[in-house]
Amino acid sequence: MELSLYTLLTNKFTLVESLKLAQAAGFDAVDLRQGRDDKDPVHLSRAITDPEVAEVRREVEAIGLQVSGLTTYYRLGMTHPPDAAAELRGLRRAFTIAHNLGARYLRCSGPPIGENVTYESARAAFRRQVEEVAPVAEEHRIVLTLEQHPGYFFASAGQIIDMLRGLEHPYLGIVYDPGNTLWEGFERPAVQIDMFGNLIRAVHVKNAMPRPSEGPAETLPADPTRLDQGLLDWPALVAQLESQADAAYLTLEDFFDGFGSVERKLAWDVAYLRSLLK
Repeated sequence: MELSLYTLLTNKFTLVESLKLAQAAGFDAVDLRQGRDDKDPVHLSRAITDPEVAEVRREVEAIGLQVSGLTTYYRLGMTHPPDAAAELRGLRRAFTIAHNLGARYLRCSGPPIGENVTYESARAAFRRQVEEVAPVAEEHRIVLTLEQHPGYFFASAGQIIDMLRGLEHPYLGIVYDPGNTLWEGFERPAVQIDMFGNLIRAVHVKNAMPRPSEGPAETLPADPTRLDQGLLDWPALVAQLESQADAAYLTLEDFFDGFGSVERKLAWDVAYLRSLLK
C-alpha cells in the first residue's frame, strides 16, 4: 500500500500549498476534498469546470504526486425522491471530475440517520441507488467507495455488510475507517477486516482514546490521539490489511493536534506508517 494525504487535514492551506506539504512529508498521493456545497470550495468546488480540473491534475503531477481519490459528500440512500435525484446528479458529475483527475476512487456517504427515516427504508433506497450508480463507476473505471462513518446507517461492519450484501460489483467498495468506529459502530477491528475482506478499497488512518461520558449521548465520547497511542493497534491492522484487503492506499485522516504544526504532524505520521508497511 502507498500513502495518501486527505486534504481535509490541510484545509487552512491552499490546494497548491497542500500539495507541497504532501510532497515534503513524503506522501505518494493526495485524496482531494470536494466541498459540501457550492459555498465550500476547499479544496475543490462542486462547481469546478473541466479546464480547472485539468489544471489541478497538472499541478498534482508536476509536484510528483498521484490523485488517489476524490472525496465528496454526496449520499446514497436518501429516501425523499427529489433529494435522491439531486445526489445522483452530483455523483455523476463527480465521476467525470474524478476521471479527469486520474483518480482511482470516488468517496461518497451512505444513508444518513434521520428522525423520520427507518433503517429498512434507507436500506431499500440505498440498494436501488447503488444499482443505478454502479454502471457509472464502471464506465469511468473508478471505484465508488462508501465511507464507514458515524451518523449514518453505515457505521458498523454489520450495517455495511447488510447494506451491501448481494450487490457485489468490481467498481464498488468501502472506505474502511476503524477510527470512526471508536465514536459509533465499534466492533473488533480484526473482525471488521475479516468481514469486509476485499470490499476494503481504501483505508482512513486515525486513532483515538475513549473517555468517560458526561451524560447520555448518541455516540461514544473519544479524543483524537497520536497514531501509536490510541485504542487502535495500527501495526496489527496494517499487517492484516496487507494480507486480507484490496486497498491500494493508506489515507491519512489524523486529527490529533499535539505536534505543534501541520508540517511536523505529517512528517511524523509518514515515517510511522512507512515503518509498518512491508
